Amino acid sequence: MKAATLLFAVTTMLLMAACGPVDAPAPGEAAEELGQSTAELHTCTNSCSATGGPSISCTGNSCSSASNYVVCDGQYTYCQQPPPPGPCADFTLHCPGSSTILRCPTQTQVCMEWTSCSIRCDGVERRCPTPSGTVCPL
Repeated sequence: MKAATLLFAVTTMLLMAACGPVDAPAPGEAAEELGQSTAELHTCTNSCSATGGPSISCTGNSCSSASNYVVCDGQYTYCQQPPPPGPCADFTLHCPGSSTILRCPTQTQVCMEWTSCSIRCDGVERRCPTPSGTVCPL
C-alpha cells in the first residue's frame, strides 16, 4: 500500500512539473507567431459643401471621399441635404441710423418686427447695435 501511495505521489509531482509556467513571448513576437497583424485606422471627412449639408466623416482600415459621400471599409455615408428654408428666410430689418441689416436664420418659422430696432425669430429677439446710452425709437 505504501509503495502504491509513493508511486502515485511521484507521478503527480512529475506531471505537475511538466505543466509548469511557460514564459510569455514578447508582445511583437506574439502577433507574428499567431499570423496576426495590426492595421492603422484612417479617418475621412467631407465638408459636404457640394450639398450644403453638415460635415460627415468615418473611420476604418481604408477610406475615401467624394463630392457627396465618404466610404470606410465599403460602408457609404452620404451628405444630407439642408432643410428647406422657412417662411421667414427673406425677412429683414434695416437698423435705423446704421447700415446693419437684421435677418432671421433661414429655417425660422415665425418672425416679426418687435420694435423699430429689433426682430423676433422663433421667439428669440435680435437687436440692432446701438451706442451705449442710446434708446431705440419705437
